[in-house]
Amino acid sequence: MKNCAFLFTFFLFTLISCTETAVDKPKTKDTIIYSASLRELSDTEYPDNPDITVRNEKYTTTTMKSIEFVKKGELFDMRLISDNSKDDTAHLFKIDLMEFIPTIPEYVREDDYLSLIAIVNQEWNRNQVKWQDDQLKTASHQEFCLVNGEKVTRIDLARNCLNAYLWEVLLYTEVNGSNQVFYHGWFDFPKELYQELYAKRNGKKFDAMADYLVEWKNPPSEKINLSKLRTVISEVHPSYANLSDVMYPISGERKKKQVGVITPTKVTKMTDFYTDASTFATFSPPGFYNRADPRKTELGRFQKLETVSYLKTETNLGERAEFHFNYSDDKGRKTQFIIGGLDISALPRLSTEEANSGHQFSMGIGNHPFYEDYALHQGQCSLTNPNFGVLLDEHGKWLDSHFIGIDGPLLHLDKMDPNKLHVWILSFERHALIAHYLVELRKVREMYYE
Repeated sequence: MKNCAFLFTFFLFTLISCTETAVDKPKTKDTIIYSASLRELSDTEYPDNPDITVRNEKYTTTTMKSIEFVKKGELFDMRLISDNSKDDTAHLFKIDLMEFIPTIPEYVREDDYLSLIAIVNQEWNRNQVKWQDDQLKTASHQEFCLVNGEKVTRIDLARNCLNAYLWEVLLYTEVNGSNQVFYHGWFDFPKELYQELYAKRNGKKFDAMADYLVEWKNPPSEKINLSKLRTVISEVHPSYANLSDVMYPISGERKKKQVGVITPTKVTKMTDFYTDASTFATFSPPGFYNRADPRKTELGRFQKLETVSYLKTETNLGERAEFHFNYSDDKGRKTQFIIGGLDISALPRLSTEEANSGHQFSMGIGNHPFYEDYALHQGQCSLTNPNFGVLLDEHGKWLDSHFIGIDGPLLHLDKMDPNKLHVWILSFERHALIAHYLVELRKVREMYYE
């Protein structure tokens, strides 16, 4: 999420400790090396690190010197170079960086406001991509590499949810059949390269959006023209159950991120979050969770779910599903939570206990998921991806979901009955789940989809 405030002393430390990105002279016409220094955060600097409980024992002793992006035509080789020796490195070859770049989807480019909302939300939402198993073997051109004596079994590259140049890289090793992170490095993505890729991707210079993507300037709240995103074919009000008056499953990401829930201090059910006093650890530069800077919310807006609508729509990629959840609260506020462009058939079938393995979608237009592997990353182009999620007020004006305190929906079909859809709502920074709805799809499919 975009940062609203962070510790001034830490900001000064970051400015002093980070070196400028280097660009080497071209070796050939199509080969240029872009280099950036890597830094690690100690437990003193990052006391609220959610990985502390699940990381490898070598996490605090593994250091790397720099990261290089070697441009070869349209693709890039990525190299992590160690402090210790030239041989202690990790490599990825022939990777496409373009899908990491915030993108204005082609179908909204004629609408200036939707273009702004799309590009801002893509930068303000994390996109972390992993290479492991056969993908890692193919991309690294070897069975494995060693870093600090550990066999690298997974490499992640992340454009985090702060400003345009703050990125992260992570290395994992396998322990007892599961991957544990043993290196986490932060770096400033080469600015010249970023701006070059941005201009090529969007057909316009980066300068026009720099205030929003670098300085966290808030977009104005204006009316969203949903007809630019899709055409409504039909609409129905499905039956549903509101299951939010129980505790969400504490597993996976939610288990390690419990440290990020500040208030309420004791949570026994999701409805405990339905107050504007709910706060979470914010995400501060260069990319760490910070309980010392509690992020305020307006989660009181979700007090009363009034109606649910299910729309069959025509998108640029064919027929997709859309849901509208309409809320009111004791302050008289009306809030619309809308998620669309959904391919329900692609969702996993899970039990409630397995919910944290469901598909997580971020708020915005054409976004990539928060986490994905490289194959999915390349297969879901943000130029044409019809998925979207928006929060609107009673007048149809855009609300900043990060300010309200949600990150988007988590979706899965029911493990026992694929005609039931589970819709969960992720809190700010996905620290918790704040709602759970079970939507009946049988009659809807009979009427509109079969």
